[in-house]
Amino acid sequence: MHLYPMDVPAEIHRWIEDDEHPGHRSGEVIVAKGPLVIMAHGICAIDPVFRRACWITSEVGDLNAEEAEEALRYWSTRAEGADEEA
Repeated sequence: MHLYPMDVPAEIHRWIEDDEHPGHRSGEVIVAKGPLVIMAHGICAIDPVFRRACWITSEVGDLNAEEAEEALRYWSTRAEGADEEA
């Protein structure tokens, strides 16, 4: 897994479906902006049926919902382990 910094600016994007051509995309919209860790929580809160149309962009790379969940697990584990190292 790529180690993403939690505080890098990020955006959640969502595809817009083309009403005239079902199954085709007519563009995208930015749903939310903020730190990557908050955007990761945000994309994971979206109903799984709609989550497939969303992704996160940032200067360190793009993440889909599965990658965001993996990053959240990593950050949570790292935060728990930080107490033990101190």
